[in-house]
Amino acid sequence: MPRYTMYRKALEKLGLKQLDVYRYKDKDVIRTLRVQDGRIFMVELPKHREEMNIEEFINYIRSKTSK
Repeated sequence: MPRYTMYRKALEKLGLKQLDVYRYKDKDVIRTLRVQDGRIFMVELPKHREEMNIEEFINYIRSKTSK
């Protein structure tokens, strides 16, 4: 599986669509669309996606988009 595909697929399992990823020196910011209601979230990760395992990534995204 290509490098970032598993993160995009994890977002889709949460009902989110990845719109953009902004890469900074020490973190990623992901702009996502919640398919259910069209709400857009900007999720600032504490580090780059590839530095997080997939479970850690899913739990972090879930906690930031469930508000």
